[in-house]
Amino acid sequence: MSSLDLLNGRRRLGRRSFLRGTAAAALAAPALIGRAKADGVVLNFATYGGVIADYLTKLFAVPFEKQTGIRVNIGGNASLALAKLQTTSGTAAQWDLINLTGAEYLAAIDENIVAPYDYSIVDASQIPPEFRGTHGIKFALFLFGMAYDKRRLTDDKAPRNWAEFWDTQRFPGKRSLYSSPSDGSILEIALLADGVPIDKLYPLDVERALKSLEKLGRQNIIWHTTNQEPIQQMTSGAVSLATCFDGRVVLANRAGAELGFQPAGSAVSGNPYCVIRTSAHQKEAFQFLNYMFNATEADAEYMDLTSYAVPNMRALALTKPATRELLPTAPELKDKVFIKDDVWWKDNLVKVTQRFKEWQLAG
Repeated sequence: MSSLDLLNGRRRLGRRSFLRGTAAAALAAPALIGRAKADGVVLNFATYGGVIADYLTKLFAVPFEKQTGIRVNIGGNASLALAKLQTTSGTAAQWDLINLTGAEYLAAIDENIVAPYDYSIVDASQIPPEFRGTHGIKFALFLFGMAYDKRRLTDDKAPRNWAEFWDTQRFPGKRSLYSSPSDGSILEIALLADGVPIDKLYPLDVERALKSLEKLGRQNIIWHTTNQEPIQQMTSGAVSLATCFDGRVVLANRAGAELGFQPAGSAVSGNPYCVIRTSAHQKEAFQFLNYMFNATEADAEYMDLTSYAVPNMRALALTKPATRELLPTAPELKDKVFIKDDVWWKDNLVKVTQRFKEWQLAG
């Protein structure tokens, strides 16, 4: 079982036009054949909502409907609980597609909530194997790593690895760390700071990670519980160093912040996109997923807008240089980042979370 199941700039117009034409032809050929039958079909897709839902609608749902006649409604509030409701009523699912976290995805497979991927419909030839699984493909890949306030630490003086991030003599002051060990990757990061090679993290040595956090010093840690807190803490001057998700830094900088992000040493995670087992429109749902994963121009635009990676390697070359620097799929980051082991976390989540909370309370 794969790790998923277990849980340079834009090219010239000529190249872009060529790719757009070939991709459109490849996608349109099978879809248009069955358009007459597809007209009137409506798919409901549960996502995390917000601006991402707007991008998904604009870049994928609207053009897909124009091409196939299949309408896709993009909604919010995706969760394992919502997915589970779709299979317990005894009727066809209200939501046909859903995105889940890595751990939720594994649970959904165990509980027979999501359907096995139909790879005769979904062309995964451009998707690296580590991001595709039997019941889902990770669409929005992101980095969890170190961020810094560029007003106080310029790029050439900021920490370049976790050992330096841990160095309170060279970089005095408090650090803001994510308090959820499973949603974030604080234990993995603590092990990297303690010298564990990036390809030898799993299975996690939890006690060594906690000792590494002790070396950093409880007095040097501010624990945050939401994804926006470290951004607020850095922009307000409360801290100059923090762990956070790369997309938050990108959005903050677009709004005028001056934050840096070091991708090396980051955790790579993503949200598997799945089809509900009881959907009455599984075939059409997989057709839409095939469109999303192979719409090269739209995939590149999505990455430029969000800084989250679509694992369509053909689209990578069309992204802007500034976007590419933070994409987990970029060749420049190979062997410099690690893929979060969702299977290990699924098997150890309860006991490790309890041990982590005990350690926090002990201080």
